[in-house]
Amino acid sequence: MTPPTVVLSATGPPVTILEAIGTMAFAVSGAMAATRHRMDVFGVAVLGVIAAIAGGTLRDLLLSEPVSWLQHWWPIALAAATAVATIPIALRLGPDVDSRSSVLMADAVGLAGFAVLGCHAALNAGSPAGIAVIIGTISGITGGIIRDVLTGQPPAVFTGRFYALAAIAGTTLYALLIRTSVNASLSWWISVAGVFTLRASALHRDWTIATVGPTKRS
Repeated sequence: MTPPTVVLSATGPPVTILEAIGTMAFAVSGAMAATRHRMDVFGVAVLGVIAAIAGGTLRDLLLSEPVSWLQHWWPIALAAATAVATIPIALRLGPDVDSRSSVLMADAVGLAGFAVLGCHAALNAGSPAGIAVIIGTISGITGGIIRDVLTGQPPAVFTGRFYALAAIAGTTLYALLIRTSVNASLSWWISVAGVFTLRASALHRDWTIATVGPTKRS
């Protein structure tokens, strides 16, 4: 079956806006995680940048496309500036940063933005809808995984949290909506809102997926 034509430009304003939102959100989550682990200013900036560009980098590599931040400097600059600007906010939050709630909510925004952006990019590249959903999900979760690994935390996607499933649901919704008469930009934002709402609801209501392994003994 021929993949549907995606009418949004691969480099147009909606794409740029969504990439900027995702970049800033993951930079904030990286900066807050770095602050929680008492890193220096350089470490905060580096972790913020890595968290922000990781998903998009892997997306571009999977699609055999030029890596976006190697073509345009602004994602690196935006991520670094956002991470450094987050430091006083993270310090003011104090114990709330220690609880990871602020990190996870910022991460939910980044997850939503990059998951739908990755799905859109894959569809534009001619990928079937199912592959586009996978690439979108990978794009959405990679930044959070690398951030958690670099700070010594178990990645949320592997610990029974409703994380990747939110990305799968939202990207599937996007792939379905663009096959209908729904406006393409509206499909875009509905899907982003869907991913964020599912992830935020999971955090608020403590939705989990059954984990496997031996039970810890007291």
